[in-house]
Amino acid sequence: MSKSVIDLAAAHLRRQFLYQAQRGRFGSLDALLELAISARGCVASSMSASRMTVAFVLERVLGQCAEYLEARPVPISEVAQLAERLHRPVSRAIEYLAGASDDPIDIAAALVRSRPTRDR
Repeated sequence: MSKSVIDLAAAHLRRQFLYQAQRGRFGSLDALLELAISARGCVASSMSASRMTVAFVLERVLGQCAEYLEARPVPISEVAQLAERLHRPVSRAIEYLAGASDDPIDIAAALVRSRPTRDR
């Protein structure tokens, strides 16, 4: 796969995230699903094991968060709390996928820690 395809997948994911964050959509069910699909594109297009790992963990965490929201009626305040908790680790993962230097293991761990607990 060419570098331009990899860059395109990461750039698309980054644009989606920024668009959602600017419009207050980040954290909603549909927004999380959109980002998970785009993260899957980064998994498929990545040539680096570390970037593939971060993209995979990002996709899984976003998908799990979407499932969490889909499982029951969720108050807007809880969606806002989820968005706040996810924002930094998701942003960090997306910037790494777009080429920023960072520790992929630390990024993956932060993403996993940001998931909501199942016992709510």
